[in-house]
Amino acid sequence: MTLRTSRSIGVWMLAIALGWGAMAWAQQASPAVAQPPPTKDVEVKITLWDLWVTGGWAMYPIALLSILGAALTVHGFLFTRPEKMVQSHLVPILQSHINNLDFRAASALCAQNPGVLTNIVNAGLLRLADGITDVAVLEKAMEEAAVEENTNGLRPISYLSIFASTAPMFGLLGTVSGMIKAFQKIGLGAMGNPEKLAGNIGEAMITTAFGLIVGIPLMFFYFYLKSRFQGNMARIGRLAGNLTHHMSSIFDRLRTGELPLDRVTLPELMMPLPAASPAPATSPAPTTSTPGA
Repeated sequence: MTLRTSRSIGVWMLAIALGWGAMAWAQQASPAVAQPPPTKDVEVKITLWDLWVTGGWAMYPIALLSILGAALTVHGFLFTRPEKMVQSHLVPILQSHINNLDFRAASALCAQNPGVLTNIVNAGLLRLADGITDVAVLEKAMEEAAVEENTNGLRPISYLSIFASTAPMFGLLGTVSGMIKAFQKIGLGAMGNPEKLAGNIGEAMITTAFGLIVGIPLMFFYFYLKSRFQGNMARIGRLAGNLTHHMSSIFDRLRTGELPLDRVTLPELMMPLPAASPAPATSPAPTTSTPGA
């Protein structure tokens, strides 16, 4: 290696050392870059009215269904109470009147305490007003009354099922409406501005949520009240069957003469039969006199 080459290498090594030293000094001498203060999360409070306004028009039918469903639920709980439907506390009194052959008092008791059981039993007792003591006729009348009571009692409970199914449908319709509005704004160039789409997307989500919030509890109450009603009807059928069997034994004892017929008091019809309209009076035919008579 020549002296000239050795000097060149030394110069390059010195330059590299000076460069590294300058960089280190610059890093030490440069002031620290100020870090931005940490941002605090801003808590946005959303009220129920804000959700209502965001939900749009679909919130009104959903709210109406919720009010009607709540009213029917309260009515269902009050109607399916055992003391209102079954009325088992009246059964011993009815049996006592039947034992005393006072069918009029038994019918009056049923009329004074309207309910599912008393309406069914009274339908059979009123057939005695015509002097009919056939148990088959009484059972037929009670079966007809039981079908009517079952239909009338289940009708308001069935409306709960309709409301529970309709509320989510209105929520879904509000979702479709919100998404249509959002896509219309996207078509107008709002794709790069999410703030313009937030209201319509919020409408789509909120209506679905509220529809489910209303529909799920109503569906639960529908099945619960329906099961409660059917359980009460089964118990009423057993009690009415026992009373029918008791009256059958009374009628058999009346036919055999074990019980006196003069003690029997038959119920009176609640609705009197309409009076027959009088026949129109016919005027006598005019007589014609012949001249010279």
